[in-house]
Amino acid sequence: MKQGLFLLLILLLANACTNKEKYTVSGHIEGANDKMLYLERMDLSQTVTIDSVKIKNGDFEFKQDRLSEPTFLVLKLSPNNYITLLADTTETIVINADAKNLETSYQLRNSIGSVYIQMFNKRIRKLNKELNTLVAKYQATENKETRKELEKEYDQKLLDHKAFVGEFIMENPRSFAGYYALFQNLDDNTAVLNVFDKKDQVYFATLATSLNLYFPDSERASHLYNYVLGAKAQQQREKFTNELFESKAAESGYVDIEAPNIEGDTIKLSSLEGKTIIVNFWASWDEKSVGANRHLKKMYDKHKNKDLEVYSVSLDKSKVLWESTIKKEGYEWIDVSDLQYTNSFPARLYNIKQIPSNYIISPKGEIIGKNLFGNRLTDKLNEIL
Repeated sequence: MKQGLFLLLILLLANACTNKEKYTVSGHIEGANDKMLYLERMDLSQTVTIDSVKIKNGDFEFKQDRLSEPTFLVLKLSPNNYITLLADTTETIVINADAKNLETSYQLRNSIGSVYIQMFNKRIRKLNKELNTLVAKYQATENKETRKELEKEYDQKLLDHKAFVGEFIMENPRSFAGYYALFQNLDDNTAVLNVFDKKDQVYFATLATSLNLYFPDSERASHLYNYVLGAKAQQQREKFTNELFESKAAESGYVDIEAPNIEGDTIKLSSLEGKTIIVNFWASWDEKSVGANRHLKKMYDKHKNKDLEVYSVSLDKSKVLWESTIKKEGYEWIDVSDLQYTNSFPARLYNIKQIPSNYIISPKGEIIGKNLFGNRLTDKLNEIL
């Protein structure tokens, strides 16, 4: 008898030790009886299904090996009906929800990280709703003063949300929930926070430094750290490029470019000195810039006998597409490309951040216009030619 009790005690202790090496996600989902529920892990590059269960009488349970670091999980009934969790080590997360809409109905216990994620998701839903309302009001009125007030309110709501995220990060520098908040998007898929914005970058850098210190082996912490370093390096390159542009422009009025045309002949921008030049940045794969070039072609045909020249720089990577577009659209001006796509050296030299973009250079070599399209370009050319 004593031997049996002893063996039972050993089994219970062994089971207890085993459970300590597990984390669990369990609970009740109303209206989901006999439906499949999936537990997924959100990696940096993909979301991986790690387990699935059939819900019985609304109840479910997942039990997985201990987590080595805070990990983002997804509890999913369907592709559009899920909740995001932030689990850690051996937490026993308990969830109650309604199958109709998991995200807006769920309640949870025993996971502070998951509580933070729920908080940020609630805030972003509220923010999106408020911003969408402001946009609708803006579009419904032509009153300039009303529009200014709506713009001001829109910007303030964004600033308030950013301040909330920033304050959270400063108070919780070890929480991966801050990482989650940094990369949330608005309904139009634009990021709320921008790592290239000086104020926002403080939040990115603070969290990156902290997570990299406390979780040196974490892929996600390493990603954030390198992401911030990359942004800062890009800003330094752009600063250098701007200074170079300004110094050269101060010497000659503009920065010279040399690149090969379709035939492979290198042509310098400076070879057109003494004429009015439109330096035009475009790409065959960008419909907007191809459309802008159609208006530019009309202006070129109208004024080319008045010493107007176009020096077009394409941000292409396919010579075939670049050449076929030139022939199809009938461009007769100089068109060059180093076929380096968005890494085009002439584009970086002129600090081009979007296409189409253009500069107008006078016969004296002075930059007298920038990013003029449509009627604004027509008016400027009529004025100077």
